[in-house]
Amino acid sequence: MNKKTGYKIAFPVIFMILGIWIGGWFFSLTPEISQVTNQPVNDVFNSLNALFAGLAFGGVIITVYLQIEELKDTREELSRTSEANQMMAADSKEKAVLDLYQTFCSEYFQTVKSYSMKVLIGCVRDKRYCDFVVSRLFVVGQLPFDERFYDSLNDIFQCESVEEFRTEEQKGRFKLDELVNFFSILTFKVNSKDIIKNCDFFYAWWRPLFWLLATTQAQWCEAHPEIKDFHDDFNFQRISKALDAIYETGSFASGAEAIAFIKNHPKIMSYGWDEEHER
Repeated sequence: MNKKTGYKIAFPVIFMILGIWIGGWFFSLTPEISQVTNQPVNDVFNSLNALFAGLAFGGVIITVYLQIEELKDTREELSRTSEANQMMAADSKEKAVLDLYQTFCSEYFQTVKSYSMKVLIGCVRDKRYCDFVVSRLFVVGQLPFDERFYDSLNDIFQCESVEEFRTEEQKGRFKLDELVNFFSILTFKVNSKDIIKNCDFFYAWWRPLFWLLATTQAQWCEAHPEIKDFHDDFNFQRISKALDAIYETGSFASGAEAIAFIKNHPKIMSYGWDEEHER
């Protein structure tokens, strides 16, 4: 209520009360009242007091009723606001996931996926190369580049020389880092898993390759405990398990179970499985 509205209500009420009070005085002095009572002023104003007390009580009831109605309106408004906020939050989650999907399908990310696939196929075919790739995820316990990779994996990278192969292979590992980080972001959106599932992201294609990295990383960390002194808890198994939960594929009880799944996967078999992974 603004100031002008308050004046419009207050002044008439004051004038009405003053008018009744003055009218009570005149009414108490009339001869008719004097014939009825010996105390005309007291009786008249006692009646007025009773009237105002009744009006005040009625005003309290009306005020309580209006407050109850106002609270109902407030609750309804809050409910509508809450529903609107929930819809906005859901739309925001959906937009965020759709933006990720657009990134995943972009021309640039096609390059990321292409280079990442070359590295991952190399990991499947050569256990030594897989150990090398995993070791390079850490700042300690890194393996040196082995030029023999050129002979065993150049049909994947198709380079003219060892130096070109080294450059392309390094570029592929950098792109693999981007791909891994992309899927890691998805795991932080687990509360949007229904939307993520609808987008797919070809996880069924990447899953055996990711689990190969995850199991190899776990083995590498176990063999090199000093890694924990220099790295936070970056566990690729955690990311793979979170993705499995989102896509409801089930997970693996042990590394041996994961390896059994990986080596018998049709895509893995088509790449050429290095049995050294099982030792």
